Amino acid sequence: MIFVVPLALDFLRSAWMPLAGGVVALGIVLGVGVLVVRRLGAAYRKDALVRAGLDRLDPRRFEELAAELLRRDGFRKVRVIGGAGDGGVDVLGISPDGQAYALQCKYYSRHVGPGDVRDFVGALQARAYQAHQGVLVTSHYLSAQATRTAQEHDMVVVDRDRLADWLLEAFRLGPGRRPPSWLGRLRRGNNLSLGGMTGPGIP
Repeated sequence: MIFVVPLALDFLRSAWMPLAGGVVALGIVLGVGVLVVRRLGAAYRKDALVRAGLDRLDPRRFEELAAELLRRDGFRKVRVIGGAGDGGVDVLGISPDGQAYALQCKYYSRHVGPGDVRDFVGALQARAYQAHQGVLVTSHYLSAQATRTAQEHDMVVVDRDRLADWLLEAFRLGPGRRPPSWLGRLRRGNNLSLGGMTGPGIP
């Protein structure tokens, strides 16, 4: 018995060391893979926003870009109504499954604050928009408090990163989701067509 215990311990050490090393190596590979994917995703998003000319738009053209993306997603009766007397809603549309959507577009170079979100929530309380799904689209990002406010009111938020995904067809509004066909095109080195869009700001 005295000799068996040391032998058993030696066996366990010899068996577990390679396994532990393999687990550590796998963890490193996975970590590097996640980092690479994130960097590629950031590069793809940046490229999409540059191609769309996002930072060269003005508020009206930004609203028209959102409307064009809705049409590409199969929305009907899409209208840009932003301007004086718009009641806090800039774009309207009906999704393929019949759900009405109301978009407010914030073409900002700063974070959207909670006050902006609350103003949009108030606009959606109007009788004309009570049955609409609210969507806040911004060329920038939301502050942490604004994000919480939007979540509390079940509002869909399309910030700068998600807007890039929308341009790349990796995100869409409305029912169902199409698989992102853009990834294969990018890997082949083809030019990004943005789904054949020709709307404002799309070269």
